[in-house]
Amino acid sequence: MRVLNRISEIKFAGLLAVIILVASVSGCMSSGSDKNNSSSSPDAEVTLSPDSGKNNSSSSPDAEVTLSPDSGKNNSSSSPDAEVISSAPDGNITFITTGSSFSPIITVTGNPEIQWVFEDGSTSDSASPTIDFGSRGTRVNTLVVTPWSAVTGINIGYDGSDGGVTPGPDTIENLEQQNVIAVTGLENVAPYLQVWASSYNPITALDFSNFTALHTIECFHCTSLATISLRNVPSLTRLCLERCNISYLDLSEAPSLADLRGAAQRSSTYTINWGTTGAHTWHICVGANPDMTGTLPSGQFPIVKDFYVWNGNQSGTLHLSSTDLIRVRANDNRYSVAVLSGCFPAGREGFVEIYNNNLTSLDISNDPGLLHLNASRNSLSQTAIDGVLQTLDSYGTDAGRLDLTGNAAPSITGIAHANNLTARGWKVQTS
Repeated sequence: MRVLNRISEIKFAGLLAVIILVASVSGCMSSGSDKNNSSSSPDAEVTLSPDSGKNNSSSSPDAEVTLSPDSGKNNSSSSPDAEVISSAPDGNITFITTGSSFSPIITVTGNPEIQWVFEDGSTSDSASPTIDFGSRGTRVNTLVVTPWSAVTGINIGYDGSDGGVTPGPDTIENLEQQNVIAVTGLENVAPYLQVWASSYNPITALDFSNFTALHTIECFHCTSLATISLRNVPSLTRLCLERCNISYLDLSEAPSLADLRGAAQRSSTYTINWGTTGAHTWHICVGANPDMTGTLPSGQFPIVKDFYVWNGNQSGTLHLSSTDLIRVRANDNRYSVAVLSGCFPAGREGFVEIYNNNLTSLDISNDPGLLHLNASRNSLSQTAIDGVLQTLDSYGTDAGRLDLTGNAAPSITGIAHANNLTARGWKVQTS
């Protein structure tokens, strides 16, 4: 029994010596390689544990790390037969592209270390690199910034569309879309990123969960973008998702949202969960969504200036109370009641288009700043039409526009008010 134990001890000691020897040889062989790459064998492959590679300098006890067949492209030394075991690399952001070139722009503060590694093995330390692959194809390109906290903006496509800031070096650079279909590893910059721009890219999904500093998302005309996560985004103020493919948009954890552009989704259904968001929202554009489900909580926007929900499958009562209101586009819905009382103070030049609904009641009392009203093609009675004419006449304003065609005709009293408006330069149309 003692002999067997002694033999086991000897075998273990020998195995340990072999491991030490392999580690020593591997260390010597990698010492002359590029400082940003580990040496590797052409036939090795890389396997990391699920939790490795996230800014950790060493892998977990159970991580299995070997090198992939392509990982040795930029290494100056390798052994055909060596098995290299190393710690897990730092996390990176991966951009999968399909174009013949790639020219992203990142915005950083200070003087961080930037390392881009492109599919063809080339590298760059620029915040705005350009790589020409020569032909279209699906490629994996990675980014590491040390420290990640320096990254405040990522731009892979922007032109200022739909109310965005004017492109420029002090805002968001004008940039053609970069044919990015997917991005992973954005969690590396979750606490730091302030601006994301990916307009026109064929990207399909984005996750901005816990991006606590993020205030601007520009995804105009990302027609393949089907999902976006906005959990815990307390600083988000502008969200542009115009002409995407979103079916469910949860805004309940974006309490600071001020500017929403979400019109013309390509999806067959469209649901927005507002939660209690709306106290800071001044612009809402979710029109051209005939399959949108649910009614917008119109009373939840106390400072809204622009309320655009045309052809949005809305019904019931539209009741806005913001005294900052300037423009309403709520045409081509099924609203039966509209209450806009007190929304347009004197001097405002308010604009309301609510034609082609089912309105039987329209309240524009205390709205001397309302100068453009199109309420044609509704179900307003003669009494309601007379009331609208009398109310607008009472404000004594000049040079407005009023269209009430497609409703009941006004009475003699209503016609008299219409004539008064016309005399003051209003263009008035009635049935």
